[in-house]
Amino acid sequence: MLFRNCLLKIIILFTSMFKIYHTNSLNIQEKYSLAELLMNMPVAVKERALRYKFEADAYQLVVGRLLLKYGLKEMGMVNRLAQITYNENDKPKLENVSFNISHSGDMVVCVLSDDGQIGIDIEQYKQLNLSDFEAFFTPKEWGSINKAPLPLEKFFWYWTRKESIIKSMGVNLSYLHQIEIDASQNYFSNEGQIWFLQDFDVLPGYYGAICSDSKRQWKNISVSPSLICK
Repeated sequence: MLFRNCLLKIIILFTSMFKIYHTNSLNIQEKYSLAELLMNMPVAVKERALRYKFEADAYQLVVGRLLLKYGLKEMGMVNRLAQITYNENDKPKLENVSFNISHSGDMVVCVLSDDGQIGIDIEQYKQLNLSDFEAFFTPKEWGSINKAPLPLEKFFWYWTRKESIIKSMGVNLSYLHQIEIDASQNYFSNEGQIWFLQDFDVLPGYYGAICSDSKRQWKNISVSPSLICK
């Protein structure tokens, strides 16, 4: 019985684990043209990519979709990119699987789960004029940022957590100032729903956070350009 209970716990843990796939988009840009990457993409993805003013932004979108395609394949699902729809806040979604994509600098990440809601955000560390972002924080959060020994690092810690929350909830950036994070807690409560928060350290020089409607472990998987572009 003890062995059976332990095995059951292992199975539950394995099936409820998030998988986070990441890759360096610059390496892909150096090997493949945007036109090559778009050749096997659904029409909707092609149209969306070509609406971007800058090619680098189009690359990030396409690389994110390639990571999603790879992750779905790893989960035993066929290519479902053509089935992506969008909610009223332009958040992409698929039936029966939760996913979220984020990119910053040269890094692109995609998190997948077979149930629940999930959001992820990464930000590359860089110098910013913090005053430009005050409106996105509550007075308590803004005070915490400015009183921190390293205000910029504290800013990125708050920002990634807040953005991962709104991505989990399916709302847009205008909702950021309505969220107040307690820096001493790894969860956020909204209208009776508990959202669990975890830091995500993808690479040195990047900040990241994951938000989900259930507390689970995650596995970080680096994917080479040759695997997602074949």
